[in-house]
Amino acid sequence: MTETDFCNLQPLAIFGVSSKGRGFGVVVYQELTKVGVKVYPLNPKGGNVLGQPIYMSLKELPERPRAAVILTKGEGAIEAVEECSRHNLEWIWLQGGSNRAEVRRLCAELGIKTINGTCILLHKGGFPHNLHRFFHDLFKRKS
Repeated sequence: MTETDFCNLQPLAIFGVSSKGRGFGVVVYQELTKVGVKVYPLNPKGGNVLGQPIYMSLKELPERPRAAVILTKGEGAIEAVEECSRHNLEWIWLQGGSNRAEVRRLCAELGIKTINGTCILLHKGGFPHNLHRFFHDLFKRKS
């Protein structure tokens, strides 16, 4: 599966969206929504982001997600992977602090496939991320 194909596994659950209206989780939620990806924000503290509810767990979502993006680090990433496993999610995008050896190892043990090592917005975000994508793809082809 390519990074671009991953975003077609809609809806996506995004772990690590803050109700404070700032942080990378909010940016990812906002940018993916802007380009038409159906996403559900998650944070164990709940709250709201940009007028939408932040769900405290996958079981609260109005529909089953097909994949998840994990933006949390440390124990939060481990808990998110375990929750994804309990809900039989097959694909997870590990980004930032969640992309650690122990988290990748847990995903492998649980039979969850991962995408990691790159930013989801590089592959699906609008401007300026699409400009970043252009140069990424340009130089990737030359190597």
